[in-house]
Amino acid sequence: MLEVEGIERIKNHILAEADRTVRSIEEESRQLVEKETLECERECQKILAEAKERADHDADLLVKRGESIADAERRKRDLAGKQEIVDEVITRALDKLLQEPPEKRVARYADWIHALNIGEGVITLSANEKTALGGALLKALPGGRFSIAEEEGDFTGGLMVAHGRVQDNLTYDLAVRDHRPELARLAFDKLG
Repeated sequence: MLEVEGIERIKNHILAEADRTVRSIEEESRQLVEKETLECERECQKILAEAKERADHDADLLVKRGESIADAERRKRDLAGKQEIVDEVITRALDKLLQEPPEKRVARYADWIHALNIGEGVITLSANEKTALGGALLKALPGGRFSIAEEEGDFTGGLMVAHGRVQDNLTYDLAVRDHRPELARLAFDKLG
């Protein structure tokens, strides 16, 4: 029986040692799992924080880009509105010039011809001004050296003078086209 008791003690000792070893392995595994879980949670929190930061940054950029586009559209719309006003101002100014008394327009056109030292030539006037100003303009210039062209000019006002091989374009249309940036700037300055 002693033998059986000895075997039983050895068996119990082995079983107890096996239980301690299993508990030790279980504890090490539990600690390892906890450690790994904590590291994963920290890494997950870090990834989430970085993703949120990137998302916030991207959202800020998107908002700024949207605001910039809206500002550009607003400026474009404002500029288009101002451009319409400038066009209206130029049109009204031309209308005022065309509505001036005939003697004032004749004097202006004769002054332009004298200023360019044109001694003779063929004058082209617009359809509206040919009848109203043609005869008076010829009287204001040196006699017999100028004539009015048969064909009317396709312009709003002013005149064209052909002399020799040169044709001077003194039309309002050309003056407005050539000086539009200056005229627009002056009108914009007045608009504020």
